[in-house]
Amino acid sequence: MKATKLVLLAVQLIVLVLFMGIHLMTATPGSSSGNGNPALLLLMIVVPLFIIMVLLWQRIFRYYKLTKQVVIIGLLFTSLHIIAGIMYQRMELANYRRVIEKALIKQYGYADQQYLLDITSGLTIHVNNQYFNLNTFFMLVSFSVFIALLWLVLLEEKN
Repeated sequence: MKATKLVLLAVQLIVLVLFMGIHLMTATPGSSSGNGNPALLLLMIVVPLFIIMVLLWQRIFRYYKLTKQVVIIGLLFTSLHIIAGIMYQRMELANYRRVIEKALIKQYGYADQQYLLDITSGLTIHVNNQYFNLNTFFMLVSFSVFIALLWLVLLEEKN
């Protein structure tokens, strides 16, 4: 079990490093972004690591034979953390849009609202720092725990 916990810690550290690397690849407010978002290549590494995290959490939870009450409380708390994290990120994105708007006004004398929306929607290089930061890392960890706990509930219902 110690090896499983160490592997989980290592995987989470790798994901954290990838998140911080993507975070650093954000275009500065008011600058042109070029063609595409090279950070998406790093994101492709995060997906299989997320699956590994879920499997490792599942192994740990099965080893400790969590009670139904603990699983339900875990599902509740991870859900609340994810919801709170999403709400926080939405507020931060709105604040960041204002920062970019001010930078555009300073540079060009005006800010085209459609352009501002275009560069701050989706997975553009202008919002890497909004989608890949410490908060979203912890949300990803919570989501991996949530999926592993949900998997326990579904497996229990089959038996």
